[in-house]
Formats: sequence, C-alpha cells, structure tokens
Amino acid sequence: MSAADYPHITLLEWPYDDSNPTVDFDFSDLHFDGAIIWAYSGSPWARRLLQMGIPVVNCGSNWIQEGVPSVAFDWETLQDELVEKFVSLGRKHAAIVSHNLGNDPFKISWLKQLTDRLGSEADISTEFFIAPGIPSEEHQRMFQPAREAEIIRFLQEMPQPAAIYCDDDYLAALLCRVARDANFRIPQDIAVMGFGNFTVSKVSSPAISSIEIHGQMIGRQAFQMVRQRLETPEAKFPQVQHVRLEFIERDTFRFELVKDAVVAQVNRIIEREACQGINVDELARRLGVSRNTLNRRFQQEYGITPGKKIRAIRVQQAKQMLVNSDHSVTKVAELCGFPEPANFVNFFRREVGQTPNEYRNSAQKSEI
Repeated sequence: MSAADYPHITLLEWPYDDSNPTVDFDFSDLHFDGAIIWAYSGSPWARRLLQMGIPVVNCGSNWIQEGVPSVAFDWETLQDELVEKFVSLGRKHAAIVSHNLGNDPFKISWLKQLTDRLGSEADISTEFFIAPGIPSEEHQRMFQPAREAEIIRFLQEMPQPAAIYCDDDYLAALLCRVARDANFRIPQDIAVMGFGNFTVSKVSSPAISSIEIHGQMIGRQAFQMVRQRLETPEAKFPQVQHVRLEFIERDTFRFELVKDAVVAQVNRIIEREACQGINVDELARRLGVSRNTLNRRFQQEYGITPGKKIRAIRVQQAKQMLVNSDHSVTKVAELCGFPEPANFVNFFRREVGQTPNEYRNSAQKSEI
C-alpha cells in the first residue's frame, strides 16, 4: 500500500519458510536498494544483507540489539498489561501456550519473563505448554478435537479455574474447541486469550479475546523508514519505532459476576455492536424492556448507563484508529458507526475536548 504512493519505487516480495531459519538465498541475480525483513536473528540471508551494506529495516525485535533499524511491538508495555489482566481476573493458576519457539530467542525470553512475573508479582502459579503440531495445521485440526490427546491431557491436569494466554489466535481457537468438546466451561473453568485479532477470534463461539497487532501500520512505518534511509542516508533517524498492541476483550477472558441476565446480555451486545450504530432505544426494544428500566438496571450492575458505555467504546475505537492507522477522519467516522463525518467530529470534540485531527496531531507529537 505504501509503495503504491511512490511510483518510482518498485516493490519485490521474496517469501521464505520461517520454520527453517538456516535456509539461505542467492541474491546475486537480484538488484535492489533496500529491504524490509521479518526474520529471526539466526537467518543467514538476513545477516548477509547487512554485510552487503544494503539499508535494512526489520519488523520485529530480534535484530534491535545488533543495531538494525526496527519497527517493533511495544512488548514491555504489553507484558505489564498482561500481568494486570491476569491479576484482575482473580485466578491463581495460569498457563502460557505456544508453538515450538526454538527459532525465536526473543520470544522465548519474553514469555519466560512473563511467566516469572506472574509468579513473583501476582502469586499466580504458571506453567508453559508447547502445543503439538505446526500453525498451518490448526484450521483442519479444529474439526477433530477428540484427537488432540496432548491438549486434552494438558487441560485435564491443569488446576482450575485457570487463565491461558496463547501466542496465536488459531492456537487459542483450537484450544477452546478442544476444551468445549471435553466439557470445560469457557471462561468459567478456563479463560483464554489469543494474539493477532485475526478473523477466527471474531467468529469463534465464544468469541476469543485477543491482542490487535495493527499490521498495516507496521508495514507503513517500515516502508517510510527504508525510504528515508535511501533518500537521505546521511541523516539521523530513530533506531526503533514501537507500535502499541491493543487488547480486544471478548467472551473468553472474563467472568462477570452479574446477577441480572438481561443486563449481561445488553453489555455483550454493546461491546459487539457499539461501533455499528446501536443505541439505547434499540437495545430496550430488542430486550423487551423500557428505556428507563434498562438504564436503571444497567447502572445498578455496572455503575454507568448503557448510553455512556456505547459512547466510551466508540471513543476508544476512534482514538485507536486515529493513532494506529492512517485512515481519514471520514473513514474513522464510518468505522465507528457515524454515517455523517460532521456528526462524528462534533461527538468526538464533545467527548474528548479535541477534534479528531487535533487529537491525532497531539498523539503523534507526544510519540516523537
């Protein structure tokens, strides 16, 4: 998408199999000026690019210590927030579920640190489980959950209630599918969080809590970093640009102690449809209660009115897109449930005290 804005730049794509980081490439027949890579620190072809003196930008954290300009997730903040999420859930047992990480020393270190912090800071007993198989197989494996003997044994041996963090949404979806088939309740017995906010997390039943990675923003930032180094190689630029990871809370990683079943249903509808234009009158009509009754019962349980919660979700979504995407204000308005951009601007100014453009500009200046 970024390359399309610069007609004088030709973009070449070179796919590779990251399950084997020792694979090397022959670049002798290729002529290019810069490279955007997403590679493990042991990949010989990536190291050879550096030796060739080609400007390289890496998407990830594996090359930061070697001085390679990088666009990386804000892993430190994510870890702080994950610990907070696990603590707020109030469970004494947890697990980190991942694929074989032999090729990714950074993630091994990060997940070990997360496990240690959950134990030392939150007194949560945490185990690490390496899931069998490879990521590309998980789509098919969800159709035969009874065959997942290792995952079933892991779930049966794990003390409950427990909370589980999976480092991939498809892995989280597979684990939820196996758990439900084995008669575990989600999230009452096992609360599950994935990573990536891929489509599978949204369409699974129950919907999977996940972490949004803002892939388009990563790609755009990496492209701009490479372009700057090609056009002004003598200039000094920040070595690392961090991209914030956002929690998307859905059904699998919470357990609401709400006595009023109607109110709990309203809350789920709001979280799912707030940015689709839902309003309090429609909620009351769908649930068969009056607006005043709904407001009173919702406020008794959650301390705020349903209208205020709808506004809060729309503001949060708008803020995230204004900071983490380059969508126009008109597009942000549409994605937040406002057909008319002017109505969105007035709403945002009333709730935040700034126009969307003013908020975007101030957020960008604070990052610099």
